[in-house]
Amino acid sequence: MIFLVAALLAILSYAYGSLSTARIITKSFRSLNIYKVGSGLADTENIYSNISKPLGVLVGALDVVKSYVFLLIVETILRVISNVDTPYNFSVLYSSTVLLGFGVIMLTGHCLPITNKFRGGRGIFTYMGLIGYFAFYPMLITAIIAVLLVTIYRQIRFAQYLIVILPAILAQVFYSFFSVFRKELPPHFLVILLGVAFFMGILNIIVSKRLGEF
Repeated sequence: MIFLVAALLAILSYAYGSLSTARIITKSFRSLNIYKVGSGLADTENIYSNISKPLGVLVGALDVVKSYVFLLIVETILRVISNVDTPYNFSVLYSSTVLLGFGVIMLTGHCLPITNKFRGGRGIFTYMGLIGYFAFYPMLITAIIAVLLVTIYRQIRFAQYLIVILPAILAQVFYSFFSVFRKELPPHFLVILLGVAFFMGILNIIVSKRLGEF
């Protein structure tokens, strides 16, 4: 039963990630097909650079909320179910490691949606919501630095790289110096965060290859 629920959640995670916020917003506010504008990517950078800066900021914010709220809802439902008198131990499904796994599947759906021939966005803001759910302060610090890099130095691409790798590094620092952080996450989770950052890099390489950037 637990494996069946896990499989259904995995499918739901991918399907949810495939729902493009960029496509919905541009279609609703500007009646545009985002896949035919600029780079053709359904992501915040394309909207910000080629359609509207405020609209790009809105889509980015919604992508952060999109992933964060999804994980919150999944964890809440699983916690409620686990308190029901049942022979199955559903608590394993809302452990930080398994929840992160559902989040990674959701991120994959965002970057490689089957609904658009596996051509999605870079998923930077979706990734921020995902990592922020487990390591809020490391991601918050990273987000502030990234905003400064973009607004002062116009270093958009470097800011994206920073968002991918820095939260995983800061999480190691927080784990070493703050006991509260150690209570929230198991030691092996920090290694997994680095693995997720590496996987995010692979997803972006795939997206870039589809754009013909290399």
